[in-house]
Amino acid sequence: MYAGPDAAIDGVDACFFHGLKSVATDLDKVHVVIPNDGCARSRGFVIVRRSQAEIRTVNTDMLRYLEPAEAVVAATRSMRNSRSVLAAYSESVQRRITSHDALLRAHIEGPPRNSRAGDAALAAIGAGVRSAPEEDFRKLVTASLVLPEAEYNVWLRLPTGRVVCVDALFRTSGVVHETNGRRFHAREDLFEDMQERHDVVTAAGLIVLHNSPTRLRQHAREVTAQVERCHLMYDGRGMPPGVEILPKAT
Repeated sequence: MYAGPDAAIDGVDACFFHGLKSVATDLDKVHVVIPNDGCARSRGFVIVRRSQAEIRTVNTDMLRYLEPAEAVVAATRSMRNSRSVLAAYSESVQRRITSHDALLRAHIEGPPRNSRAGDAALAAIGAGVRSAPEEDFRKLVTASLVLPEAEYNVWLRLPTGRVVCVDALFRTSGVVHETNGRRFHAREDLFEDMQERHDVVTAAGLIVLHNSPTRLRQHAREVTAQVERCHLMYDGRGMPPGVEILPKAT
């Protein structure tokens, strides 16, 4: 009512509506976006943003909300932590709230201010990365003079018929890297699942390395050297017999 009929719920509040958990909200404020020629101004608990781009919306009986991709881009433009930006982008894609292509369009059309973290997030997601720790590993691989570019979040069918997704794969050596966060695997059942999955993948002939997010950050050189040694040891053998790389849509 205040911002006008062309306005929509914006940024973090639209992300909340779309179900994103990685974007924090402030319940004392309401963010709205209006066309660039709109008259409303920020006042009290209402935070108004003007947009030169088309305002694409999802409408309910009572309110208009910015579409998911535009909402993620708008919400992350004010974030100072690049890992938080990647978390928001990757969650929206992983949970199929939006797509990489939609995020790219919204990013290009969005305000140029603070867009560098969005550039990096889109590059990571385009490479297959789905979390900040996985992006930490990708940066180590990119900086290495020994390692080829890895493939990320790759679906494999093992000789037993079981289908698994591995965090990173070096196809020419059959080396796999898994990023295992202590918080995610703290529950005993999840830890047991991780162990069983490791054994199944290893039994299929793949070389599986594990590192925690903390070790990736604090012992980057050691991690890189370990992965390089394993890759060089097995480079050229290719994938083990019976292991099939599945299309990404699987």
